[in-house]
Amino acid sequence: MKRLLYLFSLVVLTAGLNSCKKDSDPQPDPVVGSWKLDRIRTAGFSGAFASFNGDNDPALFDYQDSFTVKTDKTFAGTVRTSGRVVDYNGNWEFSGTQLSLKNDQGAEDRYTLDATKTPAQLLSETIATSDSLRNPTTNKIEVVNYSLQLVYTKQ
Repeated sequence: MKRLLYLFSLVVLTAGLNSCKKDSDPQPDPVVGSWKLDRIRTAGFSGAFASFNGDNDPALFDYQDSFTVKTDKTFAGTVRTSGRVVDYNGNWEFSGTQLSLKNDQGAEDRYTLDATKTPAQLLSETIATSDSLRNPTTNKIEVVNYSLQLVYTKQ
């Protein structure tokens, strides 16, 4: 009889342990992890400058950026440009596919998560800008308007 009681206790204990799986633990936000600037996407060039449209290596712009999004709703990153290194950090929020990074100086950057890519990508908002470029046809310096978008990949 004692053997039957021990066997029954063992079965109940085993069933109880199997029902306590960690499947109910919440998944971390998909933006948590390390991100590195992979490319700078340019658009809006026309005429002699049309060939500049497309995905570009960040080295062409002398700009490197990477940041880590942490589970405690903080982030930290480093920008390298023009021989300078600047560290930054702050807090983040994520809703749907939108990531908002607000640094300690109050500046805010917004990104859209594209989880359909492998690895996942964060796309910055499009930034309108201009630059003085040498026209390859006339060899004259011209002010050219264009837009750019930063594309980060998850590391």
